[in-house]
Amino acid sequence: MKEALEHSAKTCRRRLIGGVRCFLSTPAIAPPENRAFLERPIAIIALFLALSLLVMVTSDYPLGVWMKSFPEQLRGMAKWISSLGTGLLVLSFSGALLMFAILAPAHKLRKSVRTGADLIATAAAFVFLAVAGGGIVASLAKNIIGRARPELLQTNGAFYFRPFAFHADFASFPSGHSATAGAMAMSLALVFPRLRPIFMPVGVLICLSRQWVGAHWASDTLMGWGVGVAFALWLAHAFARRRLLFAYDSNGRLRLGEQYKAILAVRRALIRRIPMVGKKATPAAKTCPSQSRPAPQTFEIRS
Repeated sequence: MKEALEHSAKTCRRRLIGGVRCFLSTPAIAPPENRAFLERPIAIIALFLALSLLVMVTSDYPLGVWMKSFPEQLRGMAKWISSLGTGLLVLSFSGALLMFAILAPAHKLRKSVRTGADLIATAAAFVFLAVAGGGIVASLAKNIIGRARPELLQTNGAFYFRPFAFHADFASFPSGHSATAGAMAMSLALVFPRLRPIFMPVGVLICLSRQWVGAHWASDTLMGWGVGVAFALWLAHAFARRRLLFAYDSNGRLRLGEQYKAILAVRRALIRRIPMVGKKATPAAKTCPSQSRPAPQTFEIRS
């Protein structure tokens, strides 16, 4: 039993290191010149910063006063919705899925199933990194900016800042929960395009719940959403430029790559219970895309 655990740990460590090296060493292609405007991280940050500053000046104070009269009967539901913004559920599931794909006996799987397992691992890693990274960036930014939370409205007002305070009472802008919600919604929408009409409204609902419980101003949640979405898009572009999971269509928009069909092969194999163990062993090492290899074609999944 001990030897099996040690072998699994070595396999996991080897494949993790190999995946990171593959990502860093793969030559990045240039993004298309007609890249969609609303999929540019800098454009998203600039747009939401302008909107949040406008809301901060015009609407934060009256909305802050209104939040104090939010019905107590609905506060429990709002707190439950707000708790989804921690990202623990998505991080746990994507992390577990990533570990499962890494520990799979790749040398015993058929080529199509092995390719699908690699893509599942890549997708899980993308979602995990997007959610974790978006939350970390927002957490660092709000502690540096140091805006007072709405609960200090009576003593400090709606526009009090204490930069570099690194205290929970002065870590309001941008909202960390909203950033995590934005990263979750955008990353999952990119991986599962058909479910985008579900993921995006749920993310917006989490942002609104942060105002209902009185934890953030409206401008905080607006900017937090922008930070999370921008980080997820930046990471998706980094993957697409290395021909990992994503690619660009003719309109310059992010789409799942052609290799995504390999995941469907895994699903069919599991549903039909087709034996996935081949007669000949194949190497478990994952080859990095070559710079001379043509970029994979893309297909659009209409939602």
